[in-house]
Amino acid sequence: MPTTQLPSPCTAQEVQLLRDGYWDRTAIVAIDDGSKRVRKISKGAKSAGPWGQDNLRAEANYLATLEAELRDCFPPLLDTWDHATTGYDMGYMDGYIDVGQTARQQLFNQTQADVMQSYLGQRLFQQLHTPSTATPLLVENIKNTLHKTQVCLQEHPQLSCLLDQIQINDIPVESLQEQLAYIYKSPILARFDASPQVRLHGDLFLENMLLPSADSGPDWPRQLILIDPISVAGIGAGHPLFDLGKYESYATGELPAMRQQRLLIEGFEDVKIESNSKGNSNHYRWAIDWQDEAMQGFKNINWHSRMRELYTQYYGPVDTAMYELLQAYFAAAMVVCTQGREQQARALKMRASLQLALDS
Repeated sequence: MPTTQLPSPCTAQEVQLLRDGYWDRTAIVAIDDGSKRVRKISKGAKSAGPWGQDNLRAEANYLATLEAELRDCFPPLLDTWDHATTGYDMGYMDGYIDVGQTARQQLFNQTQADVMQSYLGQRLFQQLHTPSTATPLLVENIKNTLHKTQVCLQEHPQLSCLLDQIQINDIPVESLQEQLAYIYKSPILARFDASPQVRLHGDLFLENMLLPSADSGPDWPRQLILIDPISVAGIGAGHPLFDLGKYESYATGELPAMRQQRLLIEGFEDVKIESNSKGNSNHYRWAIDWQDEAMQGFKNINWHSRMRELYTQYYGPVDTAMYELLQAYFAAAMVVCTQGREQQARALKMRASLQLALDS
């Protein structure tokens, strides 16, 4: 995106709010000629921080610089601006829904879900993942995120019990301080900066993919459109495992279960506030509640195995230690901004995944 200031967005009337985020707002808008588009715009002075505008600039540049053969993977970029506010307009995909809804409503059978994954994997691993020379950002972000989460747990009266040696789902887990010391000394982090470094989608969740809401024939699973590239942390390039880890964190049902608190959690009922924790056995469990009706779309249809098969075809076997560290990082990033059972599950996921990374 050019460094010169771009004009403000064209006048438009908001038709439907899609997302009201910490630092940006996404809505369907109608312009003077009656046509609709989707507008992502920063909140300016009302933003939670300057990184929101940086991310919108990065997203707009990402879409503006796509190669011709990849433009059909995303809605068309219609306008960008960087003045009093920062943002961009993209084409409105009328009649489309996000693939998370497709999964929850069980609109696809297993064959269709496999075809969609095959199409996504081919476009992602063969075309979108081009070599990148961008400065790697992930390792420093992992360290900063884990540190912030450590501080959050230290200051949280109900979660500080997770700082010590505990057991999670029968896995012995070292103290968080020991885990982080081992992680920082281990070669795991360095492997994220090694080859291959590629352009990523960066936020590859099922909710950031669109499909027609109605069956449009045999080609329905291949009418996939990606949206919202670049992770919240500004990650748009790096090791390809980042995209697979993000994809699986949602496609396995784990992220929807956490967000909606469709969870089974044990161990916190005995935790005492303050220093009186004699009733706590230091044994914790967490799991997805697969009996919950809302989780049947992820229980009955496998939305992830075909994608992993394709990843291994292109990049070789998954590095388990790197993968588990990514899962710990994704969970840690949300511990500091969630609460209740979701926060408990995120913290347990982070601690268990850190241990699995070290034990791999």
